[in-house]
Amino acid sequence: MADHQQLLRRALQLSWLSVVFGAVAGAISVGSGLLAGSLGVLASGMSVLADMSSSIVLIWRFRVERSDPARAERVERIATRVVSILLVVIALVLAVESIIALLSGSHPGSGIVTVIVSAVSFVVLVPLAAAKRATGAALGSRALRGDGMLSAIGAGTALFALVGLAVFHLFGWWWADRAVALVIAAVAAYQARAMATVEEEAEEEEEATAR
Repeated sequence: MADHQQLLRRALQLSWLSVVFGAVAGAISVGSGLLAGSLGVLASGMSVLADMSSSIVLIWRFRVERSDPARAERVERIATRVVSILLVVIALVLAVESIIALLSGSHPGSGIVTVIVSAVSFVVLVPLAAAKRATGAALGSRALRGDGMLSAIGAGTALFALVGLAVFHLFGWWWADRAVALVIAAVAAYQARAMATVEEEAEEEEEATAR
């Protein structure tokens, strides 16, 4: 029981860290990505903001479990659905924006703020994603593992944004930034579907047990 309470505290700490970091880095990434016309940086910012939003829900979820353990499974399901929805939103927005940018042939810009915030996001989100997934596995929380994937997607988009900007300026490949955003959209959609499938299987098992 003591170990479980420690895991809950750790889950809350990780969620709060995501909220604080996301509020700053997410807003800067989205703003600089829009100003520079970089979908890779915009994707990174959106992923961080989505991670922040899901972490807010997870703070509620873990606080409920600490005060009323009997409601843990119910709030876990709600949190899992929220994370899945956020992944779908990221996938749709990035896919649409990437296709529009590819068809219009628009080129990404860059700036020192864009590069710095992408680099910082990658450095922070990689260990944060690993810690969330490890803690989520120990707690048996699908929602926290999914939130860890959101952090991992944020780290990946930050890295790919930097690579996309680099190849554009080195080789003139303007489409690389857009292609990266499409890849991230596909990953987000796949993860959302995987979480939904696991949730459906869990519900079917519960119904079978109840009978």
